[in-house]
Amino acid sequence: MRVRVYMALALLLAAACGREPAGKAAGDGDKPALNISTLTVVPRELDETLRVYAEVEAAVAPEVAAEVSGQVTAVLVEEGQAVTAGQPLARLDAANLVDARRMANAEVERLQALVMQQMSQVKRDSMLVERGFISPSAMESSSSALAALQQQLAAAEAAAAIKARDAGKAVIVAPLSGQLEARLVNVGDFVGVGKVLFRINASGARRVRLAVGGEAGQRLQPGQALRLSDGTRQREVRLSEVRAGFDVASRARVAYAPLPSDTAWRVGDALDGELTLAEKTALAVPLPALVERPKGSVVYVVQKGKARERAVATGLQAGDWVEIVSGLKAGETVAVDGAGFLSDKARVKPTGTADGQAPASGGG
Repeated sequence: MRVRVYMALALLLAAACGREPAGKAAGDGDKPALNISTLTVVPRELDETLRVYAEVEAAVAPEVAAEVSGQVTAVLVEEGQAVTAGQPLARLDAANLVDARRMANAEVERLQALVMQQMSQVKRDSMLVERGFISPSAMESSSSALAALQQQLAAAEAAAAIKARDAGKAVIVAPLSGQLEARLVNVGDFVGVGKVLFRINASGARRVRLAVGGEAGQRLQPGQALRLSDGTRQREVRLSEVRAGFDVASRARVAYAPLPSDTAWRVGDALDGELTLAEKTALAVPLPALVERPKGSVVYVVQKGKARERAVATGLQAGDWVEIVSGLKAGETVAVDGAGFLSDKARVKPTGTADGQAPASGGG
């Protein structure tokens, strides 16, 4: 009986030892395929953009400055008001200017009297020379004195004219018609010569001003597209003017773009802008398709149901897209979503596309 039991146990052990483990029989190469989305690489339009800050200003806005110094006694207009050429905008205290004009006029009258007196003297001396009572040299001296007085009178008359004009400039007037965009003075302010008091939008046209520093500032060119937004409204315009030099305050290059007449933005509004520095057509992949590995940037090309790791060189990044300078050819299919989990020769199962293309078959 014991012999039969031993024989049965021996047969069972022999059968167990002859079996292969289930996992080993399945094979390491039969791991489940990873679900991915794919994209067929084709040339695309790429824009290199830059975020900027833009401010709306009047396109033609002459500055009205004080031509004489004095204290402001009245401001006659407000911002946004329409003004006409010659219209008074403000008044300065003109008391000192009026006194200076009177002094100048008094000097003119004094010299006029001296000239008349000297003319009479020259006439008398001429008669005396003819009769031989005085020498010709005395006559010449009298004539020279008259000429000197006449020169002094001419200078005094010019000075009086200047003082008269200065007195008139105590009333600040609009040099041309337009809309008052800025009032920079108040009653009681003391202003000096050259102090800007008002800005007038002469044409009604508006533009935006932006300043860009560094290497990007050197690349500004007329014609570049500028997308503007205030959070609710958007508008695209193009640069019309780029200043050659740098702005003293910001140390950046300044550029301007005109606004269409139907734009709702007003002078002084601050806008967010996106400036297109360059446009090009190139092969590109979405950012999720680009994977950083120790050896550099790679993508995974889908071929016959497997992911093939491919080293690539990248260029311009435009939004969510990256230019592929080398390493890929047009028409190849790359993994997008899920690419970061792949390794070379991993099995993949395309389940969708990154841009609405037909799903890749995994062949080729």
